[in-house]
Amino acid sequence: MGEAQTIPGRRANRRAAQLEEIAEALPQRASALSRLFLTRSSVCVSRTEVGVLRCLRPRPRRITELAAEERVTQPAITLLVNRLAERGWVERTTDPSDRRAVLVALTPAGEEALDLLRAEYRALLHEEMAALGDREVETLASAVGILARLIEHLRGQE
Repeated sequence: MGEAQTIPGRRANRRAAQLEEIAEALPQRASALSRLFLTRSSVCVSRTEVGVLRCLRPRPRRITELAAEERVTQPAITLLVNRLAERGWVERTTDPSDRRAVLVALTPAGEEALDLLRAEYRALLHEEMAALGDREVETLASAVGILARLIEHLRGQE
């Protein structure tokens, strides 16, 4: 009977250890994957620049919004926006709701750069995942769904 009582305890300990391992490893692995991809991309861009381009895809934003979204200072995001503007990927416009404010918008060239990045990323991952076994692909597909739910839950807490 003593053995039966320790099985749930062992399972709880194993689950806690797995959760700790995942919490530590997942951000590291995601970051490593992004860094590896960007070193192989034909588009010379930083992760923060990609984040800004993605943030601008749905709609133009103010510098303050971009800084908050990317968790950087306003002077830092201003320098980043300047670099993106020099490449022709973003442009500044006056905010129609407040003529004193400036909006940053994605240009058609910025859309093209973002589309190219996404296509290259998908191609790289597809090429690497093609070598995986069926079971591993199914596991990754499940993980993507689980991560999507986790992200939605975390966004709901903001």
